[in-house]
Amino acid sequence: MPKDLANITTGQSTYGFWEYISYCDTLFYDLWIHCAEPSGLGLGLGVGLIISSFITKAVFTPIIVYSQMVGVKMKLLAPDNEELMSSMKRYS
Repeated sequence: MPKDLANITTGQSTYGFWEYISYCDTLFYDLWIHCAEPSGLGLGLGVGLIISSFITKAVFTPIIVYSQMVGVKMKLLAPDNEELMSSMKRYS
């Protein structure tokens, strides 16, 4: 349920940072339990944790790859940036 019902009519966000954290926690816990149920909760909790970890890793992999590509591009641009900064210092 939204935190502040008056915000719905004005179009403002009704959820804060901690509500999103709580939602993600509940989502990942439910995923873990859902993956654990087919093989029983005794052995299934370990298997469910491994499966839900792989699913979570697969969801975040594109973001990680993109950020690593941007980091490599920034490293490649560093010599040019140093050259530009040194040329700007000459004129100031």
